[in-house]
Amino acid sequence: MNRFYNPNIRENDSAYLLRQVQELLLIAEHNKSSSPLIYACLDSRIALEILDLNIILHSVNKEERIQIIKNSKPKNGIDRVNKKEGGLKEKYQLFFQAICEVLNVNGKFYDFKKSKDIQYRLSTYIHSYYMTNEDLKYNSLLMQNAIKIIKEFEDFIKTAVPVENNSMVIIGTNFKNLPVNDKILFEDWKTSSITYDELKERLRLNHSLDIKD
Repeated sequence: MNRFYNPNIRENDSAYLLRQVQELLLIAEHNKSSSPLIYACLDSRIALEILDLNIILHSVNKEERIQIIKNSKPKNGIDRVNKKEGGLKEKYQLFFQAICEVLNVNGKFYDFKKSKDIQYRLSTYIHSYYMTNEDLKYNSLLMQNAIKIIKEFEDFIKTAVPVENNSMVIIGTNFKNLPVNDKILFEDWKTSSITYDELKERLRLNHSLDIKD
């Protein structure tokens, strides 16, 4: 993720914004200033929102992708998309991870809940109108806590998706286009109490049947 970076250029890309946040932290520390910290909180939250959205977009077809992008543009649009799209539910993500493991694909569970939790805590600093002048000092407990949250954001975004050749790799599966046997299993997985290991075994069986066919 050490891609070319130019502070005079703005890109809506999670890896690029991570680099921007790192620069803002250095500026804040050097100048003992809270302003870069607040901007770092803003860019951290945007980076997570973009990553959340991209995970969703990689699990739908072209027509749905266009509609989701359109729906995400208004105020709080991404949150509305998150609530509407089932692909954000933990069971959907675990099903996707199981497919990756069975097919030996470099995919992993994306923790939307943790992402939203970090976003929520970052928003405390974005909406800083309630802060006193003492709160806004760089060395205040509030601002030092912001640094901890930003560091948590950094750790999360560096491990949330696979990284190859210093680039984030985002893959997904379109649940509507699953093979028939996997669709049946998917519905069973959503409503029953089968374990994750049982899910993988049934996926392996489905995959072996597909190969035979």
